[in-house]
Amino acid sequence: QCHFGPRCRFLHDVAEYLAGKPADLGQRCVLFDTFGRCPYGVTCRFGQAHLGDGHQNLVNAALARQWEGKLLVRNSLSKDLQQQLRKRKFSFQKAEEFLRGLHGAEDAPKPEALQSSRRAEDAPKAEALQSSRRAEDASSIPTLGPLTDEDVTKLRPCEKKKLEIQGKLYLAPLTTCGNLPFRRICKRFGADVTCGEMAMCTNLLQGQSSEWALLKRHHTEDIFGVQLEGAFPDTMTKCAELLNRTIDVDFVDINVGCPIDLVYKKGGGCALMTRSNKFEQIVRGMNSVLDVPLTVKIRTGVQEKVNVAHKIIPRIREWGAALVTVRGW
Repeated sequence: QCHFGPRCRFLHDVAEYLAGKPADLGQRCVLFDTFGRCPYGVTCRFGQAHLGDGHQNLVNAALARQWEGKLLVRNSLSKDLQQQLRKRKFSFQKAEEFLRGLHGAEDAPKPEALQSSRRAEDAPKAEALQSSRRAEDASSIPTLGPLTDEDVTKLRPCEKKKLEIQGKLYLAPLTTCGNLPFRRICKRFGADVTCGEMAMCTNLLQGQSSEWALLKRHHTEDIFGVQLEGAFPDTMTKCAELLNRTIDVDFVDINVGCPIDLVYKKGGGCALMTRSNKFEQIVRGMNSVLDVPLTVKIRTGVQEKVNVAHKIIPRIREWGAALVTVRGW
């Protein structure tokens, strides 16, 4: 039953649809032969391979059972997560904590002597207040089992996952070209490390399906990373925390080499190389919320014949990046 009634623009008679459908392109359907079922059913251009009596979609139960529980493509955007992002109900606890400290550091500094005296005066009061709150919380919240501090602990740099790619072939992220089917082909030809196309952090935070498609990972990509683009510490740090909690990646790359005017004029891409303060805040902020290594892609310089990469790379390492790749003119 169609709830749209006469306003519906689609056909509801399968026989009528098949009568106007173009002829099939072949007699074998690769999806049906591989996975035991074709999700496209009567709309498949190879439908004669898996349509039975009454135009029913056939299923090879034995073959389909082999693929049960195997996730071929990961990092998809669920409807629940998309709704949370669009309604701004997703919690960015770690990112907001870093940004609060960042904004506090940017404020006008107070004299150190005055700060130390105030800390000495406020310490007993704060300690007494915290102890009273702990006592209230302990008495009011029932607990079961051992208590852990995994919600407040933070990984040390030495405890983070290492990016071991020495001697391996790295397929650089290619905008408008390095999509998932292309990367699968490159994996067959010997690529060891793959990276997704450049994704705008603002679009990811808004839950755009087209932007989240750039983060998809095939199960054959054993070492896979995603590349983010942004111009401000708040959006980049929040996006890093979002991806750290929702998708499966081995590293996150910051695009500081894109020369496109649309990106450059907003302060992103290679424009970050001339905005060292924002650049540092972005790297430190993302590194503080990620459990995987953070890498940075830069250019040799922003202006022609003026190289600055050799001056920036040592500073990027101090900020916490695990790897820097350089794109020349």
